Amino acid sequence: MASSFEYHCARQTLTGFTETPEGIDHKMAVNYYSRMRFITNLMPQINAAGVNNEISRVITVLAAGSEADIRMDDLGLQHNFTLHAALAHCVVMTDFMVEELSKKYPNTAFSHSYPGTIKTGIANELGGPARLAVKVLYAVMTPWILDVQESGERHVFQITSAVYPSRRGGVGVPPPNGMEPVEGIDGVRGSGAYLLDWDGKATSDQNILAKYRAMNAGQKIWDHTMETFARSNRAKRPAETEAEGSGRPPPTAPNLAGWRPG
Repeated sequence: MASSFEYHCARQTLTGFTETPEGIDHKMAVNYYSRMRFITNLMPQINAAGVNNEISRVITVLAAGSEADIRMDDLGLQHNFTLHAALAHCVVMTDFMVEELSKKYPNTAFSHSYPGTIKTGIANELGGPARLAVKVLYAVMTPWILDVQESGERHVFQITSAVYPSRRGGVGVPPPNGMEPVEGIDGVRGSGAYLLDWDGKATSDQNILAKYRAMNAGQKIWDHTMETFARSNRAKRPAETEAEGSGRPPPTAPNLAGWRPG
């Protein structure tokens, strides 16, 4: 469903403001808005797991710890777009959204994670000089590059371990060696919203967060995000042709252990 959209967005990573039909920059759509849309759309099911005392976690992997100043008067960067500003906005807005979500869904733990320096296929879609630069960077950074399997294992730990509980506690894999709950975005251990470095430890620029917290950034970012979703819904054009497969009966749910019928 999202593969062609993400492929197109990947080709836009080094350009300026590139507008989607909904009026959102492609890069911000992929790195922030689409993620929050997926999360909010799935929260009824995710929250149900927490209510039933099952592991209930949400993690978005971006760049926790890379906070920078943002424009509170132009959160969507319609008038002040730069690549640096786009990254800063996506990071800081994600930080505050995981906190707001944890308040609204206290049975679920939310995390914004930085995966570390990992060799991926990102350079494959870049043009000549940029692609070469990334490959040179990979070569220079080899001693500090994290193996993709290790990064995956660390993220599985983050979404299952009891050291990252929801605001109300909840279940999780018992922590090794008596590890304590990790410090949340608000400085309180086990508070349900976490900003995590590549090694699963708490990370953030608290000076940046404190400044915007004093401006009620959490609620303002939540309102901006919900307004953007509403505007996007209004901007959707009716499909010209019937979607492939429409009219067919829904597939039978698989008989898997732990499967909860819709």
